[in-house]
Amino acid sequence: MRLTYRGASTAYELPTIDMLEGDIGGTYRGQPWRLRYPRHIPEVQPIAELKYRGVPYGTGNPAQADARVPPPASPWHPAPFIPKSRKTLFSETAKIHRANLYHNLERRMQAAKARGDKKLLQLLESEFQQLAC
Repeated sequence: MRLTYRGASTAYELPTIDMLEGDIGGTYRGQPWRLRYPRHIPEVQPIAELKYRGVPYGTGNPAQADARVPPPASPWHPAPFIPKSRKTLFSETAKIHRANLYHNLERRMQAAKARGDKKLLQLLESEFQQLAC
């Protein structure tokens, strides 16, 4: 391909991308199609097994991803275990998060007391009781 910018002309060759054909596909306006995946894009490997409202999901680190393989039958592979250091890291992070919530709530309660806003103070106290559970 020949490109020109402000009179300077260059030749550009598009890189060829090795593609894998996936299982997902269909027909659009009478033409069949299949979802294709580049072979070289890394797949994020899960670090932690988490659950939100009963739905499991995982977190990953793209720096530790290995080469892309054909898409698996399930959208994510659970990690067999979490190393102790990661478990302690997550629990420490949760403790720090809870301490920050308490600190922010106490600061907001002091500001409400200083303004004399009793309605806001009642709301913050109920929030404090919910946080203490």
